Amino acid sequence: MANKLRSKQQLEQLTQKAKRLGANASAIISSKEIQVKDKLAALCNGEYACPNYGLAASCPPNVEGPIEFRKWQAKSEYSITVKIELLTSVMFSNEQKGVMQLLHQIVAAIEQKAIEIGFKKSKAFAGGSCKKLFCDDQEKCCVVAENKPCRHIKFARPSMSGFGIDVTQLMKSSGWSCQKADNANSSEKDAISWVAGLIMLA
Repeated sequence: MANKLRSKQQLEQLTQKAKRLGANASAIISSKEIQVKDKLAALCNGEYACPNYGLAASCPPNVEGPIEFRKWQAKSEYSITVKIELLTSVMFSNEQKGVMQLLHQIVAAIEQKAIEIGFKKSKAFAGGSCKKLFCDDQEKCCVVAENKPCRHIKFARPSMSGFGIDVTQLMKSSGWSCQKADNANSSEKDAISWVAGLIMLA
């Protein structure tokens, strides 16, 4: 019982840290609730001309994909989810980049903290291409092009999309609304949208 209480306290510490770092919400979910769909990962595989395809180590075809994710998932009991809320007007503006950078920074920090407290094989996932977010001023990703260490290894994390993670279901499992504006032409510029991240503990 003492070990279970300690583990619960540790998980709560991770969610509290996420909120201190800038997340509007953070939740503990069963890793079994994460839904991974091959057809979602296929949207990143080049067939649909994703502008970020092949540009970074964190995006297809340079990530392990759904097959490997399911193997990691089978070894994980709990995961931490994080959400950052933002105005729709920000979501579709140049300010979005800073929000996405913050998302990566938060999940990376929680991943590191989880490793420190004993979840040694934890893995963090965010959204968006790290090339666009952290190395937009560089011609190429040095990992992909030159097999060199990532310039921003402390913060940059793989995008959930390349693993086929159903982010809408992730929001529901966290107890959050999954409604958001779909495009920059939305008439509700002051509506609240969101971006989300995941830390799978193991």
